[in-house]
Amino acid sequence: MIGKGCVKWQKKGGGVGLIVKNALNWKLKEICVGHEHENEDILVMRCEKVQANECIILVVCYMTTMGPLSQEENVKKYPILEKVVQEFSRFPVIVMGDMNGHVVILGEKVNENGDKLISVKEMSLII
Repeated sequence: MIGKGCVKWQKKGGGVGLIVKNALNWKLKEICVGHEHENEDILVMRCEKVQANECIILVVCYMTTMGPLSQEENVKKYPILEKVVQEFSRFPVIVMGDMNGHVVILGEKVNENGDKLISVKEMSLII
């Protein structure tokens, strides 16, 4: 189990995590992206299959729900996602987590997080 985040002085939860089954025999390495205070809700892992020369990049992300401070927080996160996609374009990049974005899939109206998510998806990654 790998995790990060949750500002210590806040009483509410926070952060992101990833659980990987040991039997899969993956070598995991966290990739540092930005300053800790900017990316506590983004975990980027390089996953290499031992003895198979395979590698994927896993991104676990939480975008703040819409509200007064959400834009200020989220505007720092999307450039980090875009940087990861660009830097690791030679590998499959999988982004997962809670993006709090509405993208019309269920007939709902697109929200601001949804617009940003669509723009990142257009960079050819798997979401």
